[in-house]
Amino acid sequence: MKKCVIFLINGLGIEKPGSYSIAIDQVMPNLYKIKESSYFTTAITSSLEYREAYQRFFLGDTYRSEVDYIKSFVVNERTYKNPTFLGLKNSSANAKTKLHIFLEPSNEKVVNQVNNLVNMLDLPEGKKVYLHLILSQQVVKEYSYITSIVNYIKFHLNDKIDVGFIIGKESLDEEITKGQLNYTRKMFYYCSCERWAEIEKKFQTLASTNVRPCDVIGFCSNNTCNISNGDTIFFFNTRRENYDNFVKAIYQNAPTTLGSDYKLETFSLIKLYSRFNIPAFVDNIDYQYSLSNILLRNNKKCLIITDDKNINLVNFYANGLNSINNPIISFMQKSDSLYDHDYIEKMLDEMPYDLIIFDYHMNTATTINDLKEHLSKLDIIIKNLGEVCENKHSLFITSLYGLRKTLPIADYNDEMVTIDYEMQIPIFFYDYEYPHSKYDLFPGETNDILCSALKCITNDPTLDSLIREKTLIGSILKSFIK
Repeated sequence: MKKCVIFLINGLGIEKPGSYSIAIDQVMPNLYKIKESSYFTTAITSSLEYREAYQRFFLGDTYRSEVDYIKSFVVNERTYKNPTFLGLKNSSANAKTKLHIFLEPSNEKVVNQVNNLVNMLDLPEGKKVYLHLILSQQVVKEYSYITSIVNYIKFHLNDKIDVGFIIGKESLDEEITKGQLNYTRKMFYYCSCERWAEIEKKFQTLASTNVRPCDVIGFCSNNTCNISNGDTIFFFNTRRENYDNFVKAIYQNAPTTLGSDYKLETFSLIKLYSRFNIPAFVDNIDYQYSLSNILLRNNKKCLIITDDKNINLVNFYANGLNSINNPIISFMQKSDSLYDHDYIEKMLDEMPYDLIIFDYHMNTATTINDLKEHLSKLDIIIKNLGEVCENKHSLFITSLYGLRKTLPIADYNDEMVTIDYEMQIPIFFYDYEYPHSKYDLFPGETNDILCSALKCITNDPTLDSLIREKTLIGSILKSFIK
């Protein structure tokens, strides 16, 4: 039975001008050999951080899926019968209190769904509604993208809604410190922290000081967005994780600010992974193009080989942002057995898995020489995989994110050099069923790599593939893309 292998060397990328060259072809001769006899193209990635890269690989364009899901299944004419919606409507019925909506601004189109929900609540005249933005983006350069989203949101908001707090999703520790608690009290309850009416200028300042969006400690965009007794809190979330710190900051500050008999009802769009009992409209979003859903509809199984510390995280993304025990996705910790040819052959030929993903990371190295040694060891596994897959299975060798890191050359040479593999990652593809005379490999996004691999072992018509039949127009297009 034909299977497909994806070997990830996360951090591997195309060297940018000025990057220190580690001579991959010399360090990894077996990869070079496969490269010479395989298809080669690149994928574009904006990721330098593995969580974001995993999400893009296993789920693709989640933002579009989430907005479509909200429109189709959550905020529509059926919402009027949802008991949580009715609870939110009842809690927001007092004109003298405020409604606080917390939102991750990941897609400008989500503002339409926020507007629809506020209209459906049929709020009383004079009711104040504040949209608080939680920045989850991991990379400083995304501020330009965030600015365009926030400007769109501000321009298209319902006239009943104003933008209130803006804060980074990872700005609070898991165990909130006394200083963080005091700061959030001033921000959430008094609006007495920094105030920036011109949000774009604030974002420019944060970008110039190299503060990642997800780490922004928080500021207010007006003077009246504070939380008061009797107000309603609503998380208009598509993600399900990392909101408890905000809930804790609100509720731990409430008694000392509002009094022990305070009332703050809290609701959520999608059920949160939370220690708090927060009513939600729906339990989860069903990502149709997550690895788990594609495997399920094609009756396939997957084995993912990764570090023990990464298993929970990879499982979360592979199962469509769900922490579940899924029998069609299994995990194996890395071991020295993987350097043995016979073990690799037995794994591919005898184990009941259709897709096998090897998950390795380059960014654990402490020196350039250490990195080269690490890559040389991985090259042994690649050699075994190439020999076993030849004329039998599909093999993809690629990466999910780039690497930008400054390291000393060696323990005995402390000269610092910078490796810069940002933006483009290589894709090597090897499959006997796709002769060079007839097929070509086109550039794409990181999720396209997963879909291409699954397309090699399924007849799923919903999956796009980087592997395409050669045509004159296609050849011209590929040359233009390059």
